[in-house]
Amino acid sequence: MRQINFMPSFFSHCHHIIIIFFSLVPQKSFGDVDPYFQTCSVPKNCGDGQAIRFPFYIQDKQNSSCGYPRFNLSCNNNGHPTILISNNNYTIHGIFYQNKSLVVSNSAFSNPYSNCIPFINSISLPSRFELAPNQANLFLFYNCNSSVHESWPSEFYRSCYGENDTVLALSRQDPKLINNVSMECKSSVLVPVEAYGGGIAESLRNGFVLKWKASNCSICEASGGNCGFDYIMYHFKCFCPDRPHAWSCTNTSLEYLPGQFFSLEISLSQSSLGHYYETLET
Repeated sequence: MRQINFMPSFFSHCHHIIIIFFSLVPQKSFGDVDPYFQTCSVPKNCGDGQAIRFPFYIQDKQNSSCGYPRFNLSCNNNGHPTILISNNNYTIHGIFYQNKSLVVSNSAFSNPYSNCIPFINSISLPSRFELAPNQANLFLFYNCNSSVHESWPSEFYRSCYGENDTVLALSRQDPKLINNVSMECKSSVLVPVEAYGGGIAESLRNGFVLKWKASNCSICEASGGNCGFDYIMYHFKCFCPDRPHAWSCTNTSLEYLPGQFFSLEISLSQSSLGHYYETLET
């Protein structure tokens, strides 16, 4: 039977085929430190000394790749970081990276020289946050009728919107009581607080604890890298001195790396080439 050779002549004696994938992004010079590693190496702050790092980043002060999507922060006029949750600004009093938690309070309560209570909306948490356990709740009632004033005179506090306006603040967890009071007031708000102490206004200023959900940064940091996010691939990245890695600077597995190229070597022995030719002779 006549052998039909479909392989080009220059492959007939090859032992290897080298396939090289190139990226459109230019390569950095050999020996240079990866720019993302440098950019994300130094934490920033708003002025109060709180180090802001992954998964958070300060808009206009840090590259968004140094943080996680929708974990962007701003700085207020008092030098504190703030985060936008359900269209309301919350002041960040402390970030605890080890257990992924932060203490926040509605920025409307931030004035330390005022004991009045402003009107706020109930917090609606996005999926990336959840309330830490073992916290208390305050119920704020606005525009209550006179019968409620007579029943709870010591629980009313001055409103920030007029001398004659008052706000009823209850910490009791009796559902029946809360329901009855709600019927006698025009609006109500549930406010989480970490603990009571120093009065209602101070408890509201001290705020509550949130837990966040984002990619684990500990493996990357332990390997000497800086955690970040690749918005092109939309995936966590560990920025290392040489280049970005998937999870760790010590990871040696083959990875796709934007802005890099790599080679994939396929070894073909003479016997395997012969077997390939045999399959074409039918």
